[in-house]
Amino acid sequence: LYAVPESEVRIIPYAAALAIKITIPRNVISGDPGDQDIYGCQQHLALGSIDIP
Repeated sequence: LYAVPESEVRIIPYAAALAIKITIPRNVISGDPGDQDIYGCQQHLALGSIDIP
């Protein structure tokens, strides 16, 4: 979905909230003039179509 090698994807379960956190490295650091999502909060949209067992 994000053209990131699987080895760079981190999945962190959080059982207390029945949730998971998924992290991937960014192409540029937050605040860089080329950053299109300064807070990194718009990257979740593609995950909305995935079923998580």
